[in-house]
Amino acid sequence: MRIRSAGRHRKSTPASRGLRSRRWKAMLVPALAVTTAATVMGAVSTADAADNPNPTVIVGGDPHGVAVDRDGKHAYVASYADNALRVIDTASQKVVGSIKVGANPLGVAVDPDSRHAFVTNYAENSVSVIDTANGKLIKNIPVGKNPASVAVFPRDHFAFVTNFYSNNLSVIDTRILEVVDTVPVGVGPDGVAIDPRTELAYVVNSGSNTVSVIDIKHKKLVRNILVGRRPQKVAIDPDGKHAYVTNYGDHTVSVIDLPSTIATDLYNAIVKLRVTNVIPVGINPRGLAVSPDSKYAVVVNVGEDTMSVIDSANATVISTSYVGYSPEQVAVGPDSTSYVTSRGDGTVTVIRRF
Repeated sequence: MRIRSAGRHRKSTPASRGLRSRRWKAMLVPALAVTTAATVMGAVSTADAADNPNPTVIVGGDPHGVAVDRDGKHAYVASYADNALRVIDTASQKVVGSIKVGANPLGVAVDPDSRHAFVTNYAENSVSVIDTANGKLIKNIPVGKNPASVAVFPRDHFAFVTNFYSNNLSVIDTRILEVVDTVPVGVGPDGVAIDPRTELAYVVNSGSNTVSVIDIKHKKLVRNILVGRRPQKVAIDPDGKHAYVTNYGDHTVSVIDLPSTIATDLYNAIVKLRVTNVIPVGINPRGLAVSPDSKYAVVVNVGEDTMSVIDSANATVISTSYVGYSPEQVAVGPDSTSYVTSRGDGTVTVIRRF
């Protein structure tokens, strides 16, 4: 089955997003689609084969967000220009499905039981909910202006959506698939991650150079943490010790030591939260993820088409490799395989080892 080229699809660009610089597009929430050639869905890409030592899967349509389900059987990729969610079978490394979603999807998250995928539709101000068993769209949920990222809380049935131009966080009850609350955060919220141990959510504000700490139970902002310039995404390691934040403007990753336990003095611990380490990485870091064993953090460097691997114990970069033209996001599966979306190639690079 063939998918049409991104160039033949409608490219919806919000009027307020007139910037044309490649780096500025990535610094904010990219709104202009990159035209890709018509490709066979699920084929192994030979583009830039001399530079990319890893296998790649063609998904087309200016891929952005990516998520892997809990059992590692499928990777889900937001095809921004094609208004679709691609489904990759991780065993065969082939696209096995393409699901119509809203206009210009950006972020993707899968719930803990792998029953639903949530997709932010940037130009439509909505979140598409997908039944992963049958590959069907269940509902489009209205949220704030230009939703960017989404994260699912593994308990209590909540999904959190950053609304880039509303400067707030939408809280979706995943049982009824409706927005039940809205939490004000900083300017230009982009990435969001959840620490289930302490029931805190962390929201990256790219226009404020801060990370907002959200009390999930009470759905309120409790703290803003200063990080680097133009922060983009945030990831929390599975052992709950650190939060990592990509600073696009500083070419660094900020490390925040997290509270170790849920205690009566949790709020005192929150007050003490701060950046404890800054790690230099590649040019214009954006997407990032952490390995299941918490030993490594992987960072996508938009400005140099690479991915850096950070040894969390030593807080140092141990390797950097090419991952395709204009890379965007990364997800790490339960077997520590990384999946990196590359906008310019219309591909997902698969990296089996760090």
